[in-house]
Amino acid sequence: MIVLEIYELKNICMDMAELGAAANQKMVEPKADRIKQREVYRWFKSIGQKPCLLEKLVSDGLVHKKRMGKAINSPVCYSKLEIQAALNALKMDEYINK
Repeated sequence: MIVLEIYELKNICMDMAELGAAANQKMVEPKADRIKQREVYRWFKSIGQKPCLLEKLVSDGLVHKKRMGKAINSPVCYSKLEIQAALNALKMDEYINK
């Protein structure tokens, strides 16, 4: 049995609503879902996460990177929706596996 505080349930609902909005945005405008690796690092810094979290998410198979070109120095991009889903999964893991 999983026991949650009311604020935890509220946070889960808000996180899932954000995820739904991101999924809708990806469906409406697929190109807007792409985010470069450097931008992911800035995003993580702005939300208080360390950039090394991205490598952990990739190594765990929660997020997939895609090179946007054939050259070795072409930018590596990620899906904002995939990253948001992975971050939400990490939060849910904290709630469930206290």
